[in-house]
Amino acid sequence: MIYLVVVPLVFLLWSSFRSTPIGVPGPLTLENYARAYTAPQTYGLLANTLVFSVGSVAVSILIGVSFAWLLERTNLPFKDVIYTLIPIPMIVPGILFSIAWVLLLSPTIGLVNVSLVRLFNLGGPLINVYSLPSMIVLDGLHSVPITFLILAGAFRRMDPALEEASAVAGAGIVTTLHRITIRVLSPTVFAAVIYLLISAMDSFEVPGVIGLRAGIHVLALKIYLAKQDVPPDYGLIGTLSVLLLGFSAVLAVIYGRVTRESARYATITGKNYSPKIYDLGRWKYGALGFFALYFLLTVVLPVLVLIWASLLPFYQVPSAKAFSTLSLAKYWEVCGFPNVGLPFTNTLLMVLCAPTITMLICSIFSWVIVKGRIKGWRLLDTLAFLPHAIPGVVFGVALMWTYAFIPIHIYGTLWILLIAYVTSRIPFGTRLMNAAMTQLHKELEEASYASGGTWGRTFRKITLPLLLPAVMHGWLVSAILVAKAMGTVIMLYGQDSIVISVLVWELWEGGDVSGTAAVGVILIVSLMAVTFCARKYVTRAL
Repeated sequence: MIYLVVVPLVFLLWSSFRSTPIGVPGPLTLENYARAYTAPQTYGLLANTLVFSVGSVAVSILIGVSFAWLLERTNLPFKDVIYTLIPIPMIVPGILFSIAWVLLLSPTIGLVNVSLVRLFNLGGPLINVYSLPSMIVLDGLHSVPITFLILAGAFRRMDPALEEASAVAGAGIVTTLHRITIRVLSPTVFAAVIYLLISAMDSFEVPGVIGLRAGIHVLALKIYLAKQDVPPDYGLIGTLSVLLLGFSAVLAVIYGRVTRESARYATITGKNYSPKIYDLGRWKYGALGFFALYFLLTVVLPVLVLIWASLLPFYQVPSAKAFSTLSLAKYWEVCGFPNVGLPFTNTLLMVLCAPTITMLICSIFSWVIVKGRIKGWRLLDTLAFLPHAIPGVVFGVALMWTYAFIPIHIYGTLWILLIAYVTSRIPFGTRLMNAAMTQLHKELEEASYASGGTWGRTFRKITLPLLLPAVMHGWLVSAILVAKAMGTVIMLYGQDSIVISVLVWELWEGGDVSGTAAVGVILIVSLMAVTFCARKYVTRAL
């Protein structure tokens, strides 16, 4: 973990003091910091980043808390169906989600805008996707599934005694939710806010697709653009990376303190209880409509517009002429691109290898943290979470500098992408395996040791098989995240290590909208197939 996380961060910090490009010796200097922090543009970037991140989290928390409460504490109909549908937006990569909404809300070619202008004879587009509020809403909508997964368990496990006391005192549902439920669950909600803030500051897809064309730059996007300059401004790259990393590190420290102090708010005791279920009455149909609207905005409309665009020779709004040109020609054209198989092959290799290595490492880490409790286990636990506090673009810069000086020539190859994928997925994997590991009683391993089993044999024959459902769940989530990762990969890929997410970006930047949509549809269908097969396997394992 020191090699995977700490060493790249040391190189990143060192790079921010360099006065010369990679490979050119030179003295260390504070000129980069002076140049960056005295420039008004830097504070504009910082303001955009904070507004974008805080706004995105506010949207995500508002919707995520609502869904968690409706599904866990009310008599909302079709709960099983909604539970199945809520995680589906995670399958749609952020870059494709952003591109789809450009195709829906662009002032000139947006299907929704053009249709509304024609229908109501408006003088101009009703909604402009190229704005900061649009970026905030879209990023927030795409983060709702993660918010729901973080909060749903807390709502499910809360002792209803305090809510019942509130009801006896004459408080209504809304008052009880605001003054009792949310306050009791405030550590979990606050921890979710911090976690989402770190993720939002790391977001590259929405700013890259929408902010780049709108001229609304955030720190992650500016770091990428500085690398694209000729020659690259490595001093600015390092300085801005350290700035973004500093904010994420502060948030990570706050997150750690909140989660450690959550015991003060514990409401689950040894007494038997069942969660209080509220009767929504006629409002349950409105709640169903609320979820249907969310699913329409995050899955149905984006996927449909991508399918529509992929069937056209060039993107256009629906019309009789457009329908006459529908065909699968763009899919055949994409398949005929030179070396088109390379990004698909590379992505498949990463999807198979990175989650497998990640979950193996996380399983061993969690055993040391939960069962072994050897000296230094708390440090290991901290290091295991640290990669989440490193924005993807920043970690890409750190790895770029690390392997420019360490004599392991893997920059621009699949090996450096594998290291990036594995390291970035370790925080999620260890948190998942820590929870699963605590459920295993030590007597199971002790029986193996008493029979002459070694630690390795016990771990392979006893521990891992019992943890298989958790391992497979972590593998599935990691595989999806690897297949659609953008921030780190965009800084590290080379000509022979291009993956599908980068191919989508290059096609979009090259103006091939239909080609972008075709590759995107193939990626989404593949991710859905992997998810279905993996979930079926996990169900059998359970």
